[in-house]
Amino acid sequence: MAVLFPPSHAWIENAYVNGGYAAWQNFAYALTFPFPFSLGDVAALLGIALIALEVFGFFRLPRRTFGDVASTLINCVAIVALYALWFEVSWGWNYQRAPIEKRVQFDASRVTPDAADALRARAMDRMNALAATAHARSAVPLDREALGIAWLPAVRRAGDDWTPRVGAPKPTIANPFMLATGTSGFINPLTLNVSLASDLLWFERPFDLAHEWSHTAAYAREDEANYLALVTCLRAPDPVIEYSGWFELFLSLPQKRHYARGEFSPLVWQDLAALRRRNKAHINPMLAHWTWSTYDAYLKGNRIKNGVNNYNEVTRLMLGVPLDLQGLPVAR
Repeated sequence: MAVLFPPSHAWIENAYVNGGYAAWQNFAYALTFPFPFSLGDVAALLGIALIALEVFGFFRLPRRTFGDVASTLINCVAIVALYALWFEVSWGWNYQRAPIEKRVQFDASRVTPDAADALRARAMDRMNALAATAHARSAVPLDREALGIAWLPAVRRAGDDWTPRVGAPKPTIANPFMLATGTSGFINPLTLNVSLASDLLWFERPFDLAHEWSHTAAYAREDEANYLALVTCLRAPDPVIEYSGWFELFLSLPQKRHYARGEFSPLVWQDLAALRRRNKAHINPMLAHWTWSTYDAYLKGNRIKNGVNNYNEVTRLMLGVPLDLQGLPVAR
């Protein structure tokens, strides 16, 4: 019932996102913050263990009747259903939130190929301008406080009237899988723990952490989490955070067929090469293809009609939503 008959946009926005979910997010953070690992891993492993016990108990029966088969199947389905309900109520209903354009100004006429080319050129200029300063601080731990200060006004301007509580990402047992599939991060929807891949490069971490934080702030759509992460990074005074934003924005924009050597500084070329080396060393193409195909189906099942292409729709938001003097989206 929770999966097939989601509530209305209005109820989601007022009673869920800015009501029950807000209280749950703050409570979940307080509950899980003291642990040095993701409690979401524990929740997932518990579900697997319960199903394994059901199957193990079935095969230990001296005689297995049709009733035993039916009982085991029903119990396993009940466990899956419990987790599906937990997923929807804990976080999944955020997919039913009305698009961000309903809460901020959006002008579709601004979304043109020429505007995308101009934004790409600006991103390249800013990457080149920031590269030396950012690289000089590449060994310094990410300033999460500065990231949070830039991030919170963005998620509030986009529709949250509460303060999400966020912090450092948690280690996860899923890390080897993330490395092999090119998954940069995720939030566990059962406990709202954020996890990032251990092979993220220093200039990826600010954007990716802000992206996952935005998911915990009730922005489930990938384009919206990308958009809020970009807005966060581009308005931050920290050069590493800003560089991360322009770098990710450049990668999300339509690309030229060829870039002359002089279009990027040597440090930017160095970072682009580092991305290619990391991906070549860690990603398993077959597993990555299967994983992203599965995630594509998952997103479409949650009414994100473009599936994984929803990530790239951030370009539309970056071009169509005007920003004020603080670098924040202009509210309706």
